[in-house]
Amino acid sequence: MQNSTLDSSYVERLKQILSSRYGKGLQIRQLMDLAELGSEEVFTRGRDLHIPIRVNGAVLGTAVVPSADDLNAEKRQGVAQLVRMVLEPAMYKWYLDQKEANLQEINKAQPDFENVRLFGESLPSIEDLLKEDEDIPAKGPGSDLVSHLIHLEGHSEQANKKVALQLHELTGRWAFVPFNDIKGQLHSAQDIAKLGAMTIFIENAETLNAAEQELLMDYIADEREQDEPLIITSSSLKLGELSRASLDDKLVDELSVNCFEVDRAPLTAQGLREVLELFFMKDSPLDA
Repeated sequence: MQNSTLDSSYVERLKQILSSRYGKGLQIRQLMDLAELGSEEVFTRGRDLHIPIRVNGAVLGTAVVPSADDLNAEKRQGVAQLVRMVLEPAMYKWYLDQKEANLQEINKAQPDFENVRLFGESLPSIEDLLKEDEDIPAKGPGSDLVSHLIHLEGHSEQANKKVALQLHELTGRWAFVPFNDIKGQLHSAQDIAKLGAMTIFIENAETLNAAEQELLMDYIADEREQDEPLIITSSSLKLGELSRASLDDKLVDELSVNCFEVDRAPLTAQGLREVLELFFMKDSPLDA
């Protein structure tokens, strides 16, 4: 399973300090099931120490210190304090920048639709897309992704689509295609990979049948190249509900790694762009 980590200078420095001072590593993940957190400052899951990163009560992510069960209470507190001291300022700065802008309605935050293929728009045939010698005017992704599978969780299908389109734009991909339009011609992970740097949008992920789930799992089982398709799934259901809606537990587990809660997203186009870059792009603005 891939972890959603932020490759930024402050994170790398924090990793160095934790390694030298406590002999521990660090992972940063976006938190999905916020209902399980409550008000806990830190908590353990298995052998790992989880430290929620909160900004004015909102949880933007969690720092995970693997195999921290050998640390006593004092050292765990020291680790948590150090992690928050380094991580919270950058996230808090972002929060303050967005606070006033968040008063706007989300339907005013229209993404730039240039070079984006919209739903219902005519698309090249899948047979043409799968030809290796086809001269496709694709431009490579502009930013490295932390994963080629991103899941969007939100009550509004329209808002989910807007976020998917923003992600598509951020990565500079050449086509945005609904999965239902091409699934009949996709029979293997290689078929998906041959499509190149495009975005495949799977709306209502809970409707995927067993064969489609297996195809998706086969594609994400291997590390993908940046010029291969990004798959974005969405659902109005919570992750726990997806597990009860006929989705394979392994697939739900993968969706949980890079899941974005659309209902908690900033209400401006600029704010949305920045938080998507923060969580899903390896060369996020915080690296500067």
